[in-house]
Amino acid sequence: MEILVISHKYPPSIGGMQTHCFKLVEELKKKHTIHDLIWKANYPRGIFFFSVVLRAILKLRKNPNIKVIYINDGLMALMCTPLLFLTKTPMVVTIHGLDINFPSRPYQWWARKYLNQFSRIITVSKPTFELCISKGLKPENLRLVENAVDINFNEIAEDPDFISKLGKEINRDLNGKFILTSLGRAIPRKGFNWFVRNVVPELPDDMIYLVLARQFPQEKLFRWIEKITSKSLFEKIRLMVGAEVDHLRIQHSIEELQLEKKVLLLSQFTDSRDKIFSIIKYSDLFIMPNIKIQGDYEGFGLVALEAASQGTLTLAADVDGIPSAVKQDENGILVPQGDASEWIQKIKYYRDNSQVLADQAAEFKSATIKKGRSWETMSSKYEEVFDEVIRSQ
Repeated sequence: MEILVISHKYPPSIGGMQTHCFKLVEELKKKHTIHDLIWKANYPRGIFFFSVVLRAILKLRKNPNIKVIYINDGLMALMCTPLLFLTKTPMVVTIHGLDINFPSRPYQWWARKYLNQFSRIITVSKPTFELCISKGLKPENLRLVENAVDINFNEIAEDPDFISKLGKEINRDLNGKFILTSLGRAIPRKGFNWFVRNVVPELPDDMIYLVLARQFPQEKLFRWIEKITSKSLFEKIRLMVGAEVDHLRIQHSIEELQLEKKVLLLSQFTDSRDKIFSIIKYSDLFIMPNIKIQGDYEGFGLVALEAASQGTLTLAADVDGIPSAVKQDENGILVPQGDASEWIQKIKYYRDNSQVLADQAAEFKSATIKKGRSWETMSSKYEEVFDEVIRSQ
């Protein structure tokens, strides 16, 4: 089968959607011929958006055996809407959460009118599936294919001196510290800044919070946009392009609350997957402090399962689609979103009960690996959807 893949979410940028697309493409390549139109952050995204339809038509003409077009998220599908009228090649799109929850009437109108015309719509979790129905998408066009957890990812080799080495790299003594780590894009719904302001100040001084979030390349541009637009318009622009505007806010919170000894914003490691997972592996807790943001949505929470597979206990907020990935007392611990006192209590409990922490981390790791879904399995389910739409033609 020949497949055209179109995406603007792909490494080197980090995030669950980027990992999802990268791993899916890698698995599909093992059995199929993949033609790709993928933006890899090497030139302005706007150029990619406005040229993608023409480039897709050229790809289809040059490769007449392409049987299906796969689009990795709803925003990309919006930009590819003209293809509904310019080609008869069936189109399949994955919806992750925000890309159906975007708070704009024109966007929601587009979803009901045109997204429903795509051959199939794949959702990454049951909550996202139900959200799609509530937004007016046709149930008969929806297919649920849950995200995989990277259980085949080679576990980081043991290194008893890793924490000491990391401390030297970042010029901070980490020996004897109880380490909390978060990973993801620096956006409000991830809750990093909320956690820094509301939880970290109440934690003991022997705890340190590491935030693995890249510095947004267009941060200065978006600060300028924020100054000249209304709050509501800026929020819609931010949501649409996924602008990581919280990096500077986190830094300001650290300085304002004098938390330089307790919080480290580490953007220098976000291009190295091995480094990221080494830090997570040797952390005491992995933290997903997501908060509810109107119009935004966390579709799954893939990184929580990846952390569990490395043997690190995850504490995650029970918001949006995260509970579809993190099962209470099975592969992680759910904490009420936005409840600072509960977060503080849970973290202190595990700090004071090291054996409980070690036992649960080992138990959750085993459960994650046994019950996890491999990328190969996920890919095969995507193939089934592609086969289905091809046969329906």
